[in-house]
Amino acid sequence: ILMRFYAYQSGRILIDGQPLEQLSEEELRQHVGLVLQDSFLFTGTVADNIRLFDSSISFDRVEAAAKFVQADGFINQLDQQYDSPVAERGATFSAGERQLISFARTMARDPKILILDEATSSIDTETEEKVQVALERMREGRTTIAIAHRLSTIQDADLILVLHQGEVIEQGNHQELIAQDGLYKKMYQLQSGHVTVS
Repeated sequence: ILMRFYAYQSGRILIDGQPLEQLSEEELRQHVGLVLQDSFLFTGTVADNIRLFDSSISFDRVEAAAKFVQADGFINQLDQQYDSPVAERGATFSAGERQLISFARTMARDPKILILDEATSSIDTETEEKVQVALERMREGRTTIAIAHRLSTIQDADLILVLHQGEVIEQGNHQELIAQDGLYKKMYQLQSGHVTVS
């Protein structure tokens, strides 16, 4: 809804006090960065994939975005670095490397609002630490909306909304939700290994 892929029927969304429908699609896409669970890479070069074939994004911005999210380490080890070819769907990269390229793609546009839709759910353990550091950097100074089942991704959020069957059933920060002794606490204990399921 926020990216205007779907129209909403009731209520309203304001961005800096301005109704969502008054923003042009171009303005919205410019200020909102979206990182999905499955990062889709296109046939082309690594640089093409970061700039999304937008020639107005300079190589310096591409490189700075890759460094910012710690993707430059593995990119610089490729034979042709940023000019290295990307096979269809990025088949030659690990899930974590594809996600880091996807993060760099988002940061090259320097969005004001960041939407992370299960952005860490399909990453491999090898790059998980880099991805977590990248996410932390990406969130600084930005309004971030993170959709996640992996609670380590959202533990430091200012506000967590717990959804169950389409309804908000709990809300608060991590400590407040643990104190509520509800669904969030149960999920947290399961994921952190503090309880056993019989």
